[in-house]
Amino acid sequence: MNTIRRKISIGFIAVLLVLFCAVAINIFELHRLSNSAEQAIAEGTQNTEYATRMLDALQTQNRAVLNMAIFNDSTLSSEYHDGVYEFNVAIMEAMESSPNSSYLQDIFNANSNYHSIVEHHSPHNTEAADIEWFMDSYIEAYYTLDHAIKSYMTSPRSSVGLRVSKLESDIYKTVTPSVLTLLVAVCILLLFYFFIDTYYTKPIRRISRNLDNYIKNKVPYQSKGDAEGEIALLNENINELIGRINKQ
Repeated sequence: MNTIRRKISIGFIAVLLVLFCAVAINIFELHRLSNSAEQAIAEGTQNTEYATRMLDALQTQNRAVLNMAIFNDSTLSSEYHDGVYEFNVAIMEAMESSPNSSYLQDIFNANSNYHSIVEHHSPHNTEAADIEWFMDSYIEAYYTLDHAIKSYMTSPRSSVGLRVSKLESDIYKTVTPSVLTLLVAVCILLLFYFFIDTYYTKPIRRISRNLDNYIKNKVPYQSKGDAEGEIALLNENINELIGRINKQ
């Protein structure tokens, strides 16, 4: 025979299992969210580092070109070549990190145009660089490349922006299971309350009311409900006891 204790115990165990699952899911999702946040921060820092290195390398090249233009020198110093090397290393590493970035392609194009203008006045030419060339051609190419690098650093479509969007999505994914699990737990508790109230609380109240009427007002005891288990056994014992008292 299913006892009250067994049914109530099963109900509590079901609630505990749901809560345990909720805690386990929350821990897992929070751990995953933490990893996503760390990865987003790491990639954001990495992209900023790439852009900073490219800007520094561009400044190195710019100093060399300024010296060439101001002093009418037909040769580019080793400082320029060092800047070119550092720039190429930084942009190749950035490409490996986010190969599908359209902003990196803009940097490639602007860098190619920048070098074509600078190399027009390189040692391979007989004419020295002059201020007119610097003002008419070089400045526009320089600022175009500088703007492309800064756009890569700040664009919401760069890797940083994509990681932030994914992080927002992960936050919703973390909250959703918690909310759903809480709703399931509330539903189980309501069903548990309905079960106890329907099959145990109401039958006991009905038995208590009928027994009180019998004792105080001599109203015949009648309590034939759909009670089960110990409640039904209690009702039968009370009926038997009252029957014996009436026979006496």
